[in-house]
Amino acid sequence: MKQEEEETVDAGDENFDWKTVLLQILDEIDPDALINFINSFSTPPQQSIIDLLLNSTYIERAPTAAGNLPLKMTAVAAYAPKYNPEKPLGEDAFFISQRFQTIGVADGVGGWGKHGIDSGEYARQLMANSVLALGNEILDDGGVNPIRVLQRAFDATTADGSSTACIITLSGDKLVAANVGDSGFVVVRDGGVRYVSKRQQRGFNHPFQLGKTADDPSKADLMGVGVMSGDVVVAATDGLLDNMHVGQLVEIVGDQRVRDDDGLLRQAIYMAITALINSFDRNMDSPFSMEARKAGILYRGGKPDDITLVIVRID
Repeated sequence: MKQEEEETVDAGDENFDWKTVLLQILDEIDPDALINFINSFSTPPQQSIIDLLLNSTYIERAPTAAGNLPLKMTAVAAYAPKYNPEKPLGEDAFFISQRFQTIGVADGVGGWGKHGIDSGEYARQLMANSVLALGNEILDDGGVNPIRVLQRAFDATTADGSSTACIITLSGDKLVAANVGDSGFVVVRDGGVRYVSKRQQRGFNHPFQLGKTADDPSKADLMGVGVMSGDVVVAATDGLLDNMHVGQLVEIVGDQRVRDDDGLLRQAIYMAITALINSFDRNMDSPFSMEARKAGILYRGGKPDDITLVIVRID
């Protein structure tokens, strides 16, 4: 079962004015709420949280692809690993392929840790092999097939462990996605929800997962969703989806702030930090706590976890 369990700024100096820098980056956030949140921590130490906020958020930009495609993706990503000195890279992974108009997210299953296995290695290898598999896809012959990409990546991945995976490609005016496990995506249109992918779980907190001793890509759900210019897609691992309600997500990307590339990048950072704050909120009625109750488990608050998201604007 799954455990609850880089553009950087040097925040190591105790005199470093991290509050000012962070608030300059995130002028949307409530300064008092953020500062109270950070100051409330004693375990792990405040500095660990500061490092997580300022040093561990990974940002990557994918320029709009050239060509005669009717629609195009512009994508940014943010990654905030859960604080763990023994696993500084966390257990999530992602990719953005400009050329193939395809993105992917993966979440290594934490339960392998009790066997001394870092499932983050599996997730990272799976995503790297997905990028390599894209090179075998022929764009003018039906476009990228995400199931085929996932199968090739799965066959080439040799690391121990297992991982969820969600690969999404833009094919004409449609998103085509293959998903295994509890990662997923949301399509937002005109400030409302257009589509929410379904999670694959055998039980509460027990997702389907790719691995040598787990599931294979034949278990993947294949989805097709029509899109149009102006739509926004948020693909994410459960670290985001367990800690943010869909309505909260829509508030962040459902307006004009994502119309330009700088705004898109800012909102990706803002969403990652919002999910991070929620994950440590012991009083929040999070999506994770709501699912726990359905399973007859008493749990309240967010779920500390690696947080990975890719935001795509359809142009």
